[in-house]
Amino acid sequence: MTEPVSLHSFCKENGNLPKTSVRRWLNDNGYSTSDGLSPAAVEAALAQFCPTPAPAAPDMAGLTIHAGNHCTTIDLPNYQGLTVDLGQFRESEALVIDDPLAVAEQFLQAADLIQGALADDLAARERRLRATKQAQGAIAAKAQELALEQRLYRLQTAQIDQAQTDETTALADALAQLQSLGKPTEADTAA
Repeated sequence: MTEPVSLHSFCKENGNLPKTSVRRWLNDNGYSTSDGLSPAAVEAALAQFCPTPAPAAPDMAGLTIHAGNHCTTIDLPNYQGLTVDLGQFRESEALVIDDPLAVAEQFLQAADLIQGALADDLAARERRLRATKQAQGAIAAKAQELALEQRLYRLQTAQIDQAQTDETTALADALAQLQSLGKPTEADTAA
């Protein structure tokens, strides 16, 4: 079994043939090029793209061939002014676009615009996601810091409040002790 020939090497070895044209012609004519060119594909491509020149006529110096006059010439018909309607030969009707290449160009332009819009939208969404992640990270860090500050505040205020209560109680006791040393005034006894 003969090894398949690569499309590249075939085109290079046969006068740098255009690979796209050779591949397209082979595919259109039922030959696969995906795993290299089979011997049949090589033979068909050679016949299509590299026809062998006709052998040169042998040099026959001095030989003259005379065809003779064994034909009768007839007058050709005059076809001027003849109109032929090709519709008479068709049995079907095709749906067509007058300028398919213009339609294709419009479609390609629209598709390019849509692809650009899709890419722009994705980029905007990615920027928004990055900004959201950044904001969420900053808020989460600040929220954790705030929670720690609240606990510290709670502990500190509890300690300060306890100390304040202790000091106020001690002051009240001292004032009550000082008051107990004195005699009550008449206004205090009348009440």
